Amino acid sequence: MIETPEPNDPGERQQLSAELDRCANLIAHAAHMGIPVRDADMAAVRAAREALELGAPSRPTRDAFHAAMHRIACDAQYPDPRIAEDLNRCGDLVSYAAQAGKPICESDIACLSVARAAQHDVAWDAMTEALFYAGMSRIARVVSPIIAETAGAEARKGARQAIKLYTWASFGLAFLVVSLSCLLFVVDQISTDVSKVVEQNDAMALSMHNLLQAHRANIIAAKDKGEDAVQQLQNSQPALQIKQSLQQFATNNRQLYADVKRTEAIRQFFFIGEADSPYKPRCAPSRSLADKRDSELNVSLGRPMGAAGKADPTVNWNCDADNRRRALEVDLPLLGTGSWKESAGSRSERTWRPEDAVEQGFQKIAVYQDIRAMATNDRDVILAFVGAITSFLLPVLYAWLGACAAILRQLSADTSASLFHPEHSTVANRAHITTAVIVGISIGLFSKLLHEGVEFSPLAVAFVAGYASDKFFAFIDRLVSAIFPARVPGRTEAAPLAPKKPQPRADTAKAAQ
Repeated sequence: MIETPEPNDPGERQQLSAELDRCANLIAHAAHMGIPVRDADMAAVRAAREALELGAPSRPTRDAFHAAMHRIACDAQYPDPRIAEDLNRCGDLVSYAAQAGKPICESDIACLSVARAAQHDVAWDAMTEALFYAGMSRIARVVSPIIAETAGAEARKGARQAIKLYTWASFGLAFLVVSLSCLLFVVDQISTDVSKVVEQNDAMALSMHNLLQAHRANIIAAKDKGEDAVQQLQNSQPALQIKQSLQQFATNNRQLYADVKRTEAIRQFFFIGEADSPYKPRCAPSRSLADKRDSELNVSLGRPMGAAGKADPTVNWNCDADNRRRALEVDLPLLGTGSWKESAGSRSERTWRPEDAVEQGFQKIAVYQDIRAMATNDRDVILAFVGAITSFLLPVLYAWLGACAAILRQLSADTSASLFHPEHSTVANRAHITTAVIVGISIGLFSKLLHEGVEFSPLAVAFVAGYASDKFFAFIDRLVSAIFPARVPGRTEAAPLAPKKPQPRADTAKAAQ
């Protein structure tokens, strides 16, 4: 494609010629500094010079040259990378001073303007450099304590990113801490309920066992007197006491079993311990339909029976929902007698025996032993897990959260005062987080010393120590000084005693005189 030159404009030719000269100086500066220049940029510069010599270059040629010149200027960083960076920083200081209303001498601004013109014209010399740095020093004193790194756009951008980062970190830590605190609250409530119900049922099981034994003896004695005596026995004072105790005992069993299911769900969610409690009854092998019917009948009567029709205390009441409901609930009427049909299509009819109600009470006690073992085992496992979280994980999280709160507060103050230093703040914030985590790990060792007679939660101490980790380490320094006092300057170790010289006898001393 043949390039079509545009109309010859002397002003544009002169401007393009000056730009070509500056670009040539930049290329020479890059070669002197050892900075490579792209081949495509060199080709664009040569094409622009050739087009200028032949006539007015076309707009695509000029655009390609300007783009190449921009890339060369960015790579070469005339007069050198450090001076170019200081020029930008000095401009940021002047901009901040103008926005904050700080007065700057016009001669100092003129030094900056002359330096920028020398950079643009590729005419930097020693005098320009001397005047520029003298003016920059005076500008820096005017805006102090603001420095170039905290007044620029990079500092504002870094401050926004840091605030966003630590805000999300605080949200995440707060969510984790609140979730764990809610879990610990639930576990504490379940543990309290289990301990309370176990204490009640332990005392009730002993008294109910004695009442059932006495009621069984009364039934045997009443049978010798006749059916009327057995009927009267159902409404006697001991029978009423057994009914009341049995209802309360079954209610406690159901509550304790509900606590077992909740602790099992928590253990399975966190993969704590075994999938099932080692004290959980195991399902018996499958039996025939007739044996199952007899077992269901006997369980409903409060008499766990095996396949052979004999009492079998190992029959699992927790295998299916029907048996579990019969084991946890009380059959009505309590301590009653009468007939009971096995099923709607059954031909046989079984009758309630007075002893069946007594056996049902003993069955509730046996079921309670299983539930009690499961509940106490799960409670101990969960409490061990909670103790590990409370002692080791939560103090670290609270200390970390306190450090994030302190960092966000400092970031807010630094941003409003234009004192945020990207590099320094990043290092300082990371050091604060690291020291806060160390404080959280070790806070349990010093909780009693930190309390000083005041009751504080170790988690509250961890949060405060993480917020002010420097104060915590100052406390550690004082503790080290108290345990290992420094040596007093000028004091030397006691030298071993030298043997004393024998003193001359009195007569020998006189003779010597």
